[in-house]
Amino acid sequence: MKFFCTMNKELFISSYEYEDFAIPRRVLHYRKTMIKGKDCFRKCLIVETDYPLFGQDYGLQNHTVNTFYLINRVDENAFDKLNLFPIDVHVLIVKMAEHANPLSISELQNIAWACLYDNETDAYEYRIV
Repeated sequence: MKFFCTMNKELFISSYEYEDFAIPRRVLHYRKTMIKGKDCFRKCLIVETDYPLFGQDYGLQNHTVNTFYLINRVDENAFDKLNLFPIDVHVLIVKMAEHANPLSISELQNIAWACLYDNETDAYEYRIV
C-alpha cells in the first residue's frame, strides 16, 4: 500500500442497513491510499474511528477494530476531493489480526455497505442523494 497524505476534515460513517453502523462513527484520522484489487489498484480511504467494532463477530477473536478500509461503491474519484457527500462505500476490515497493513483487497473482508458523511446530523438521518 502506498500512503499519500493524512487529511483533517470531519467525517462520519453510518448505515441504515447494517446494525454495527446504525450509530454513526466519527472518523478521527484518515488517509488516502491505493490498494491492490483483483485486476487493478483501487482508491482506498483508511479511517480510524472513535468507536470500536467487536472483532469476534468477524473472526477476529479477542480484538476490537477501529481501522476500516473504505472502497467507493459508485464514483472511484469521490475520495480525491472529499467535497460531495454522502459517498457510498464498502466497509472492509482485515481478515486476520496479523494483517495490520494489508497489501491487497484479498487480505480484507467486506463487512458493510455504508455512507461517508461530512456532518453528524446527516449521518444520523442517513441522508441520501
